[in-house]
Amino acid sequence: VVEISMKNLILRGAKGTVFWLSLVFMFFLTAVSLVSTAYFNQADFYGEHPRYRMDNILINLIFIFLVLAVLVFLNAKGILEKIPIKGLAAAAVLFVIAVSILWVRVSHTYPEADQKAVSWVSYLMTQNNFLFFEPEKYMQIYPNQLGLAAILEALYRITGGENWDAFRYLTAAANGAVVYLLYKVTDRQFHSRKANCLVLIGSACCVQIILYTTFLYGIMLGLAFALAAFYVLLVFLEKGRIGYAVLSGILIGISILVKNNYSIFLVAMVILLLYQALEKKSWKAVLAAVILIAAFAGLNRGLTAFYEYRSGMEIGSGMPKTLWVAMGMQEGERAEGWYNEFNYNTFLETGCDAEESDAIARASIADSLEKFKNDPAYALNFYYKKTVSQWNEPTCEALWVNQFHSGEFSRIVQSIYDGKLYTVLEEYMNLFQSLVYGAVLFLLWKRKKSWSMEQLFLPVVILGGFFFHTLWEAKSQYIFPYFVCLLPCAAAGLAEASDILKKLTAEKIRSKKERIRKNAEER
Repeated sequence: VVEISMKNLILRGAKGTVFWLSLVFMFFLTAVSLVSTAYFNQADFYGEHPRYRMDNILINLIFIFLVLAVLVFLNAKGILEKIPIKGLAAAAVLFVIAVSILWVRVSHTYPEADQKAVSWVSYLMTQNNFLFFEPEKYMQIYPNQLGLAAILEALYRITGGENWDAFRYLTAAANGAVVYLLYKVTDRQFHSRKANCLVLIGSACCVQIILYTTFLYGIMLGLAFALAAFYVLLVFLEKGRIGYAVLSGILIGISILVKNNYSIFLVAMVILLLYQALEKKSWKAVLAAVILIAAFAGLNRGLTAFYEYRSGMEIGSGMPKTLWVAMGMQEGERAEGWYNEFNYNTFLETGCDAEESDAIARASIADSLEKFKNDPAYALNFYYKKTVSQWNEPTCEALWVNQFHSGEFSRIVQSIYDGKLYTVLEEYMNLFQSLVYGAVLFLLWKRKKSWSMEQLFLPVVILGGFFFHTLWEAKSQYIFPYFVCLLPCAAAGLAEASDILKKLTAEKIRSKKERIRKNAEER
């Protein structure tokens, strides 16, 4: 009995912690997004300096009300129930892929900064030139880019030359895969046809997905593999076949190789499996957790060994992680905790000496902690701005990533870059963000007593992203995958809200008709 009580206490405690942390965080994001916005001024785009403004809360609320009114109307007419879901899924996927390809064709963007560096390194690799694998060069400083570089090398070998568009078309396909996987995950988690329809419509309306197609950084490709890994894991939890766990491990391993930040998905998947293992006393869940970790480690080590063999050079661990944490606790020209070159400059100034760099980083962390301790108001303001500059910047830098462009543009594209359409898109994304945050908050509260740990998986990922980027380097671009991962919960929230409003509306209409009937009888 004591063992059962302890087990239930641990399970309830784990689920309750995730739920309440998610509820508080989403309440904060919803409240902040309704009254304010972080944004970028085009004049200082290159400086990547977030600014802040107050929003008109009435406009935000009117937008949410109009969306709900449309949903209630569709619900009352039974339209969402009549839409062929497979046809809608095909239409949403094809629409996103087609518009993504169109954006690649008309935007005329070119890579700069890290995009440019990784692309050039990858091209040289096609020539079996491993100059940037030498000490104090790019791949020794940023070995986390090896997975992305490997994919780019493969594409460049197939298509010839430094063909940026080859990766962009692959990203367009990944965009479509993300839309489809969001639908499949929503279906498995919430079993709601209306939610399925709304997540497809919502993901097709998430213009950030399309704008990110031109960004040579693997964000959408990594997200596609991460969502596929989670979906396959859900199948494993249902059917219990270890083969699905192996496949899930391979998919999440590829995702992390493309973009290291998807390690947060792996952590969340392991947490879910350990929860299931304790809840159902399942040895298969424990084995699956081990398989996931082993698959990632094996893929990571295998890729590193392959390029070490080809280059004839050992690939180090790069900059100590403490440099990123230290930078995340500093101010800079951009914003609190944003990139200020501290990590890069420190590493180079020490001759890429990991131990010396780590010592400097730890000293900086200690200084920042002392400063926060002596001035709690400053610490609170620092982390408030660090949080809102990332999570309340509705474009997630989707317009910013397209700033490097050249050539002849149509009037529409030019307007997106620096005209009225830029303002329209920015404001649309602002309204869309408030709607998504509000819908997720509503769903969390509405289902407060009925959440399963499987349904809380994406909130666990969101919390992981929040805690990680509170400690790590900040950037609203890094929040983009987490925002996309909110769409299934937002769709389910809107579906349930529309059902409640439909019921209330029907009751009011019946009540009004009853009063009219009684008045007629009294006459």
